[in-house]
Amino acid sequence: MNEGDPALLIENTVYLVNGTIFELSQSMFHYEKTKLLNRINFK
Repeated sequence: MNEGDPALLIENTVYLVNGTIFELSQSMFHYEKTKLLNRINFK
């Protein structure tokens, strides 16, 4: 990936029940090699 290329950035934060951050991550995906799947669950 080159600087300035479009990319998909996903940031994720997971908290414990007491509010403490347990996991923090950033994932960056190249725009030409990324596919999105949108799943909706209606109950």
